[in-house]
Amino acid sequence: MCMTYDLTSIPVRHQLWEGWPTSATDDSQSTDVHMVSDSDGDDFEDASEFGVDDGEVFDMASSALRKSPMMPENAGNEGDALLQFTAEFSSRYGNCHPVFFIGSLEAAFQEAFYVKARDRKLLAIYLHRDESVLTNMFCSQMLCAESIVSYLSQNFITWAWDLTKDANRARFLTMCNRHFGSVVAQTIRTQKTDQFPLFLIIMGKRSSNEVLNVIQGNTTVDELMMRLMAAMEIFTAQQQEDIKDERETHEREMAEQFRLEQIRKEQEEEREAIRLSLEQALPPEPKEENAEPVSKLRIRTPSGEFLERRFLASNKLQIIFDFVASKGFPWDEFKLLSTFPRRDVTQLDPNKSLLEVKLFPQKTLFLEAKE
Repeated sequence: MCMTYDLTSIPVRHQLWEGWPTSATDDSQSTDVHMVSDSDGDDFEDASEFGVDDGEVFDMASSALRKSPMMPENAGNEGDALLQFTAEFSSRYGNCHPVFFIGSLEAAFQEAFYVKARDRKLLAIYLHRDESVLTNMFCSQMLCAESIVSYLSQNFITWAWDLTKDANRARFLTMCNRHFGSVVAQTIRTQKTDQFPLFLIIMGKRSSNEVLNVIQGNTTVDELMMRLMAAMEIFTAQQQEDIKDERETHEREMAEQFRLEQIRKEQEEEREAIRLSLEQALPPEPKEENAEPVSKLRIRTPSGEFLERRFLASNKLQIIFDFVASKGFPWDEFKLLSTFPRRDVTQLDPNKSLLEVKLFPQKTLFLEAKE
């Protein structure tokens, strides 16, 4: 029986041994034995079917011994964690990869969903796990394929998280439970290690976020593209409905705004007509030297300016109200106050004369908006 011992992490076919161990003392020679093989001398004749040559397999195996964490454990800031993730991803798999959104998952939602309907995109969430034997293959052969990178760039916001560390895995499951519900969180929690990495396709809806697809790592470029396109077809149909609803809502809002503007314009025209009518109905301002007693009033407006005018002491209080209204301060919106004594003049009998309400010979009043 022939036994082979794998003494190192280097595949046997890549090992090179020179010399004979000094401890070997057996000088006997054995007759050559010719083994019959079905492999035509190749180490692994079917490797090309998987798109990976022997050198790449060797690089993947040896890189596991020297790679840095994709994401720091217990990162305080999700944006900083994603910066390290992107840098390490590029270091491992090259610069041709999806553009990972730098920021929190909530910020990715805002970018993808909470914009005008025509600008919305699907959200792709890549969940990495170093322990899975599929991770290197998925990242290098699927996620970094130019066709996939281009399609994601045009139609998706791509966000990523590393579930390798327990703390980061627990953190994502908490986010998942909050944003997608316990069913989706449980689905991810129960995924076996060799089913990773995972690729989640999320579509934003009016009241919730819907997980359209959970793609496991054991897939091909063609199958991944097919599932992305299928999700895009569902999204496009929903997007067209949202664009229609948004347009109809906008039209209703514009019609309502026009209606309110017309009402406001009519009210302003009516107010201006009343103001002009009151101004024209005011009695002439008497001269300071007049045969009849004259009252001189100073009225301070809310802006700090003063209105000054002379009135006959025999004029009714209503004349003061009309004067103030003719200046843009209708008495149903403003009250007229005096300080000594402090009182609301607009509460007095408007048919009494200025002399009777003691607004003579001169007085300073204040205008104040009614609450």
